[in-house]
Amino acid sequence: MSQLKVLVVEDDPMIADSVKDILELLDHQVVGIAPDAETAISLCNEHEPQIALLDIQIGGDIDGVDLAELINDQFDIPFIFTTAFADNTTVSRAKERGPFGYLVKPYGVKEINAAIEVAMSAFQRLKKAEDKPGMSKIIDNSMFLKVDSKLIKINISDLLYIEAKGDYALFKTKEKGYIVHSTMKRVIDRLNEYNFAKVHRSYVVNLSKIIDIEESNLLIEDKVIPISRANKEALIKRLNLL
Repeated sequence: MSQLKVLVVEDDPMIADSVKDILELLDHQVVGIAPDAETAISLCNEHEPQIALLDIQIGGDIDGVDLAELINDQFDIPFIFTTAFADNTTVSRAKERGPFGYLVKPYGVKEINAAIEVAMSAFQRLKKAEDKPGMSKIIDNSMFLKVDSKLIKINISDLLYIEAKGDYALFKTKEKGYIVHSTMKRVIDRLNEYNFAKVHRSYVVNLSKIIDIEESNLLIEDKVIPISRANKEALIKRLNLL
């Protein structure tokens, strides 16, 4: 594999140095070591890494799992979770963020090399999938969705929310739901200039359709939609508050 620019998120200095040594032994470039989420985001903006190794248990208010959601939102790079905790609760919470790998400490050269190889391969397959037609470009506030063998025109203002379902996305209107082969990143890219916001890894919502917001949920029609901690602040900024 060619040299990659790697971000290491690890708050234990000894482990961070060890990972850095391994990555450099594998001929990769470590663009920075971040002990917390704030530093990690800053390093992503400054150095544009191609992959990140994220320790789940890091210092600060945002742990590695929530940091992964921020990276998903802001940067187009794969990430691998690294952790000493492999219990079912940790694994379940981590896999919801869509990691490209999961390394359990302690790990060595072979484990890191294999994890990066697999992650980059999976990421490249994902990028190819995003290039496949699923949604047409937006014209006159409407768009065409490729549903089975048909192209169906919908008005963007009629959309209530879009929900991720594996490699597919459910486009929900009041009357009907349409299943389209697409990633959520592609959905966000298409609707970025419109009145939509990502509120959770699995949900993009039409802001004008929100009925109310309470704690970590919002209501659209009769659908209760979760709001992740990583996306809540950005959502509140988009609302017209009095």
